Amino acid sequence: MGTTSSSQAKGGPAHNPARPLIAFFDYADVFEDFYPHYGVNQQQFATTWAATGNHAWISLIQQHVGSVIWYETSLAPAVDESRHEATGALVKVLRSGWLHRSLWKMFYLPRNAWRWRGAYRPFAVVASYLAPLSLSLWRAVRRDHPDCLFAQSYSSGRFDVLLAMSWFLGIPFLTYHAGGEPQGYLGVAFRKYTLRRATRIIVSSTNEGDMLRREYQVPEDKIRMILTPIDTDTFAPLERKAACRAMGLDASRRYLLFAGRMEDGMKRISSIIRCFARIADDFPDATLVIAGDGQDRESLIKLAVDIAPGRIHFTGWIGEVDRKALLYNCAECLILASRREGFPTVVAEAMACGTPVLSSDVGGVSELVVEGKTGWLFSAGDDQALQAGMALVLKHPGNLAALRTAAREAALSKVSRHSVVKALQECFSVVAPR
Repeated sequence: MGTTSSSQAKGGPAHNPARPLIAFFDYADVFEDFYPHYGVNQQQFATTWAATGNHAWISLIQQHVGSVIWYETSLAPAVDESRHEATGALVKVLRSGWLHRSLWKMFYLPRNAWRWRGAYRPFAVVASYLAPLSLSLWRAVRRDHPDCLFAQSYSSGRFDVLLAMSWFLGIPFLTYHAGGEPQGYLGVAFRKYTLRRATRIIVSSTNEGDMLRREYQVPEDKIRMILTPIDTDTFAPLERKAACRAMGLDASRRYLLFAGRMEDGMKRISSIIRCFARIADDFPDATLVIAGDGQDRESLIKLAVDIAPGRIHFTGWIGEVDRKALLYNCAECLILASRREGFPTVVAEAMACGTPVLSSDVGGVSELVVEGKTGWLFSAGDDQALQAGMALVLKHPGNLAALRTAAREAALSKVSRHSVVKALQECFSVVAPR
């Protein structure tokens, strides 16, 4: 794959000096840790692919707050820089630090690397600090002279290194909660000192804000609660029969839907499959639809075939927003059983389509899902409650109409572009072009 130089960057005007220049960093240590698992190469990443919550954030910031440069580190950069067609941001891919590249290769590539797996957490901690300690990255950021840094997540050493970069440059540092709980933080001892020194922290729930104040002494005036923005024009209620026809689904059947990464340890998709299998005979017109891809796909398909043959449909990854909106409109409800989350984008997308949500009460889910009004909540890990929730949805289809209306209204009030833009503009008011 050839490189794309800055002179070849696709579309978009040059940075307007009257607007702040915002340097954005996602959570992954390097490109190879996340995006290839979803069939995305660097060229697609830098130009067209837009299937994460980050893209929703960056699109609004680019349009209404300032000009964004998205910096991504890689073991082997194949793209120099390019203008992203969907978000309008400039994407730059730079080589991660030599020490990080050496550690990554030692951990993953040797034939006997599996023997290291018990040391994954120490490796992850060290890697999260080493990846952004890249001369190429620091030189690029210093040369671009941004007016602030903006980072996805504060749960790893990447946060600490980027905070040091902001000090070095003398500019504000903003971050947002994208999942993760204190017991899972990498380099948690440093976070006791670094978290409260961020300029602004965007949280995904009231509970998250309370935790930061209580456990990390983050001042009240630094915390803002802003939920992931959703395009409520694209994600909107549609006529169900037409949506089913467009997705190749039988409109005479009823669908329970899971959408997301197939990482069973966190998402607990196997629990969703088992709970559905136990009630499937009681509801012969129901099908469980699983949309997504990931490391546990094959084992989950095997489980579904073994315990509920013919009753569970796997769609694969659906990246196109129009098709995702169609799928939500086919479903009776969206189901999540995660052990932990930040604010799952799929919850907001589904509710914007008027689709109620049955979910474990984790992260910021309860900011939108209100028990019995826009969906149903259960304690994380409570499979008995998950199974009862599925049965409730299928046993009382007449109750769904009121929930659909309320779900759509909740999405419009909390995650529509209009409501999020105002909150973002206030949050970034601490940043001014230099």
